[in-house]
Amino acid sequence: MGIIGGLVAVAIAIWFYRTAVDLDDPRPFVWAVNGVIAYYIIVFMWQFLVFKPASAALHHQNPALLTLIHFAGPLLGLLVVWFIRSRWIASSRKNEGS
Repeated sequence: MGIIGGLVAVAIAIWFYRTAVDLDDPRPFVWAVNGVIAYYIIVFMWQFLVFKPASAALHHQNPALLTLIHFAGPLLGLLVVWFIRSRWIASSRKNEGS
């Protein structure tokens, strides 16, 4: 997941940066950094709280389920980042209307 996770993080940074630019936010780098940090927090929490314990239990019993659990963390990270981005966009538009 190393290279793919890094590419996903770069894509998230670009996605958040472009969103901030489109919204004329003066701090697009803050958006990008916060998006990547949010993604990695979720992925690392998943890694240590779910995947490591499941890996010890399922290593030889069910490798297909273990693979699914492994990729569920980054997918959850993407879902959380999408939600955060949606909330920031709504908040930015709300502040713009004020």
